[in-house]
Amino acid sequence: MIRARRVEIGVFVILLASYAYFWLSRDWNSASRLVLTYALVDRGTASIDGMERQTGDIAFYRGHYYSDKGPGFSLLALPAYALLRASGTPPHPLGGPALAYWSADYGTTLGTSGVLTALCAAILVAIARELGCGPRRAALVGLAYGLATPAYVYACLAYGHQAAACALLGAFALLRRVGTHRDGARVCASGALAAYAAVVELQVGPVSAILGCDLVLQVLSRRRRASSLAYFALGAAGPTLLMLVYDWLVFSSPLDMGYFHLVTTQYREVHSQSNPLGLRRLDWSRARSLLWGTHRGLLYYAPIVAAAGPGWAVLARRKAWRDLVVTLASCAAVFAVNLSYPAWTGGWTTGPRLLLPMIPFACVAASALLAVGGRPGVILAALLAVVGAILNTLFLGVGGRLPAELLNPLAEVVWPLWRGDPVPLWRPGAERFAVTIPARLLTAAVRALPSPWAWVQFVPLWMVQAGSIALLLRPNKPHHSQGNKESSP
Repeated sequence: MIRARRVEIGVFVILLASYAYFWLSRDWNSASRLVLTYALVDRGTASIDGMERQTGDIAFYRGHYYSDKGPGFSLLALPAYALLRASGTPPHPLGGPALAYWSADYGTTLGTSGVLTALCAAILVAIARELGCGPRRAALVGLAYGLATPAYVYACLAYGHQAAACALLGAFALLRRVGTHRDGARVCASGALAAYAAVVELQVGPVSAILGCDLVLQVLSRRRRASSLAYFALGAAGPTLLMLVYDWLVFSSPLDMGYFHLVTTQYREVHSQSNPLGLRRLDWSRARSLLWGTHRGLLYYAPIVAAAGPGWAVLARRKAWRDLVVTLASCAAVFAVNLSYPAWTGGWTTGPRLLLPMIPFACVAASALLAVGGRPGVILAALLAVVGAILNTLFLGVGGRLPAELLNPLAEVVWPLWRGDPVPLWRPGAERFAVTIPARLLTAAVRALPSPWAWVQFVPLWMVQAGSIALLLRPNKPHHSQGNKESSP
């Protein structure tokens, strides 16, 4: 089994090692999720009293402070943080000022966002193999997703996007496999993943519904038994009840949530009890900016997604209607939600972060293209991946979060920082680069580097990445048994 999954495991390890190189500072979004995890483990409560100054993404209800986020990510982070606490990490301090870094942030984030992003890439590799890609082409898909899209940045942040993306793609992958052996367990797990994605980020609920509709169509077309619907519902019931019970325990009603009790005024203007997601009518004027451009363009920040269009055409030609409809509909649903959201730019971010859950589905379509394309198509996809990897490395290297007001963050801030220009005053902590492992281990040496040469701290990462990828993609040598050697003339 391990040898059969060598490519998937190799991609997972390369990506996780890459994410482990970075320790990004907190912001409101990440701190809101992390402090809920810390409160649950340290004090056995969902109240973040004493840590409310760590974030502005908070709710206030009956004299107590809570995270305004769904509990999905924070619950997923419990094992990583519990392991850190058991190994001697102290509990998070209470009552102090906002912290840019806390000792548990690194391991908790890597053990959740990092692991789930690498796992999502490994699932993509498996799907690519099923669509007909060879090992190296399938590895290209997984590596492109994990290193050449904004997933690279958000694998290093305690946001919910990567957890939701992994859950949705996992549900999709399980529903693709039809067979009598353990089919009930497979469908049940798919329902649990689809529902849990919405517990992490409620706005991906439409994609969860699309996956449910896909199962209904499978049953109607007799590809699966009618009992599969019960298994899917059983799986989905667990996360749904978890969310309802959490809201009931925290906000006294299963139909209440943090977005109904926001503290920060600017968020109360968007989210309300009648419209918790804050969605408005579709605003198609945002479509161009979300698809292309240096500000929030998907094709700019994730160029490999350009292969999805021809990939959907390939799926249509192969009459793979199920893969075509589900991946295209999932992408369209995430895109429509972003078009309907007033804060569509996503605030301080790299690229269109609210579109992150659709990128794996676009990569599935790209896999279909690579499965039938010749060498020119593979070369083109590899070039797109290299361009995306360079761009996202530049953004991740400076912390990954740039103000929404910057229409060309690469030219205005990112490249000047790499070049050694003065650090802008608005930069948190006046940091030029994100904290890296060499910077933590060799603080004096890294700080002694002249500004134009501070980027040298990333060279070890690039060398390891290049060597590992070359090793993973090397052609397999033909195997000759000893008997063949002896009998050959």
